[in-house]
This record gives sequence, structure tokens and C-alpha cells, in this order.
Amino acid sequence: MRLSIHPTKPDTVELLQTRLMERSRDPEADLRARIVAAHALGELGDPRFERCSGPHGDYLRPPLVAIEAATYRIGSDEGLYADEASAHDVPVEAFAIGRFPVTNAEWRLFIDAGGYQNERWWRTEAARRWQRGEGIADGPREAARNFRQAVRDNPAQIDDWLAAGQITSKEAQDFTQWYVEMADGDFEALLASWFSSDVQTQPLLWHDPAYNHPAQPVVGVCWHEARAYCAWLSAQTGQDYRLPSEVEWEAAARGRAERRYPWEGDFDPSRCNSFESHVRGTTPAGVFPAGDTPQGIADMSGNVWEWTSSLYRSYPYRADDGRENSKDGDGRRVVRGGSWDFNRGLARCAYRDYPLPGDRGRNLGFRVLCVSPIP
Repeated sequence: MRLSIHPTKPDTVELLQTRLMERSRDPEADLRARIVAAHALGELGDPRFERCSGPHGDYLRPPLVAIEAATYRIGSDEGLYADEASAHDVPVEAFAIGRFPVTNAEWRLFIDAGGYQNERWWRTEAARRWQRGEGIADGPREAARNFRQAVRDNPAQIDDWLAAGQITSKEAQDFTQWYVEMADGDFEALLASWFSSDVQTQPLLWHDPAYNHPAQPVVGVCWHEARAYCAWLSAQTGQDYRLPSEVEWEAAARGRAERRYPWEGDFDPSRCNSFESHVRGTTPAGVFPAGDTPQGIADMSGNVWEWTSSLYRSYPYRADDGRENSKDGDGRRVVRGGSWDFNRGLARCAYRDYPLPGDRGRNLGFRVLCVSPIP
């Protein structure tokens, strides 16, 4: 949907923005109507993201939600996954977290400011190696080889995933072709097409119309890219932005009430963009208002996995045990929240996944945390 608004009528633009924002957040409206409204708002300019000028060009200031300092219950004793146990209390200092995952509109300004080329935002040696394209495809290719071997060791699990509703029939066909039937040489050629060794200057799917609308969360960004964006945004605003730790993320999602999902009550497919929503792709940020936390944080279940700062290690969580070491550029990092192509069990607030820091999947995004006072 494309809008053409006369530039001399700011009152008309403001009215349209307000109406579209209301429509995109109307829980009584059909999901398709909310998505259309959000797309139109993204093209017109979403006033919830204040456009500002900083020392390194324009940027969009993200709306933030304050989270109080408290002791939060982290983890789960449900017995679903061993790495969630055992549930334990962790004191957390006050912070503010992005109301939405970082969007393509926000990321566009990072690209326009030369963020990929400016070494100052890539603050560890591992990040600078990634920026220079050194070994950039090694980790993702190795992860794909390991996944292929796991599927080859038990090809029946493809049918199990399909029967459980964890993959689509098209994905089942693709998995069978790629991971079971394809010859080794052909698979290596496929990996070369999936994971480029070239220097990167934009997210993996930046030109894919299924993922690149301004209102959608940015995807196809690795952990190093997400941290570079936070460094750039900090310099632009004079505020201290970074990735949340996995404990901060879970505290924001679950609250002190220890919610299983970000909302009160059990799973409801109308509250988030998980596999059960049948959207089969990312949705504009915030179009599932019924899935907000009580504090108003959107999309913490489903839509995109969100990078955290934390190395993947066993519980109990201790911030001083090295798991928040940003210089360990090779260790797997925790992502939270599930995504559009994973089911309800992985959208629980306690679930932990752990991709390689160089992974750039079509379901990987992030949101920012601000440790300074809310602007």
C-alpha cells in the first residue's frame, strides 16, 4: 500500500498517522486490517519513533518502557527443557527497554549513516573481523552442516515436526531435499549461496519484500550487527543503549508475576505471531496488542527471536561469572521470545535458544535496552 500525502497539509498527515496507529492497535480489528494499517503508517512515518538529528546523521528514537528494580524469578521448573531449570531469584537493576523490536525504518538510518563502514561501532576484535568479512560465513555454514547431520541421523523427525505443526509441508519437502537427499557437493554449493563470504553492508534480507517493510522488525542481523547499532544509537542520543541480558529480557517479559507468556493467562494464537498464527513471516511491530505485557511492551513472544547480551551457559544465572563477556566473540549467545516460524512452546518467556553470534536468520532480530534515564 502506497500513500501520497500533499506536503503542505501537515494536519492531514498527523490525523492519518493517529488513525492508522489506532487501527493497527485495535484488538477488535481483523489481523489483516491491523497489518495493512501498520504498513501504511510505516510508509507515512510512525510518530511513536521520534526522528532526531545526531552527530552522525538522523536517527529514530525508540519508545521505551521502564522496568522497576526488583528481584525477579528466572527460569522454569516445568520440566520441558533442562536448561531452563532450576527457577531461581535474580536481583535486577532498573532499566528501560524498547517497546518494540528494532524496525527496518530505524535500521535504514544506521545504513545511511555509514554504520557498516565505521569501525568505531564495532568494538571488539571479533566484531571487527566480522565487519571486515573475515570468516563471516564459517559459523553459519558449520551450524547448517551440523543440523543436516542431525536430520540425516534421524530423518523421521521431519515427519514428526510436520505432524506436531512445527514446520509447514513446504518446509518438510525442503528439509528432505536439502538435508536427506542432496549430495554433499551440491549441499556445499547451497551453503555458499545461503551464506556469503563477502563484506556485508546491510542485513541478509534487506532487499526481500517479505521482510523489508519499514514497519517490520529488522531481521537477518547477527549479534555483532545488533551491538554495533546499539553503539551507534548511544553516540547519537547521548544515552547508554545496549542489548538486554537474558535476565533483563525475561524480567521485562514475565514481570514479578512470573507470567508464562508476556500476557496474563495461557497461550492464545491471537496474541502473537508464532507458527500458530499462520502468517508465515514477520508482521509489523505492535499489531498484536492483546499480546502486550501489562506495562505495554509489544511482541515479546513471537515475530522475531531477540538477541541478548548473554553467553549461553547453565543456570543459575550470575552476571559476574563471565557470561556477560562481550569480548568472547565465538560463544553462542542467548536469544529469547520465539518467532513467526516456531511454535508456542518456544514462545514462552523462559525458553532459551542459542545461535552462533554470526547467525543471520530470517527470524533473528533484537530490541534495545537503555540504562540511562528515559529521555
